[in-house]
Amino acid sequence: MTGVGPVQGGPTVSPREQLKKAAQELESVFYAQLFQAMRDTIPAEGGLLETSQGEKMFTAMLDEQVAQVAAQHSHSGLADALARQLGRHLPPEGAAESAAPAAGSGDVRGR
Repeated sequence: MTGVGPVQGGPTVSPREQLKKAAQELESVFYAQLFQAMRDTIPAEGGLLETSQGEKMFTAMLDEQVAQVAAQHSHSGLADALARQLGRHLPPEGAAESAAPAAGSGDVRGR
């Protein structure tokens, strides 16, 4: 997840594409929480060695990466459902492009 906006002169990303990406990232967070909850059900005792901080950190990073891949290749429909539900609050796709030239067509002489 990055908070960096588009680069000046670079390709612009539509609000719907941004929403889809955010919904997929949220699905990834959901999967990571799910994996952590599943991992917490496994008893820590009974192993030959105690779990180290490094192993716990590696396991958490592994779960996060697996969650991201799972969200990208998932067919659960969670990200699609989120994007569809939240997309209702966005203007129609053609409205943003057709409104942009009208906003810049006024007198720019600064009267």
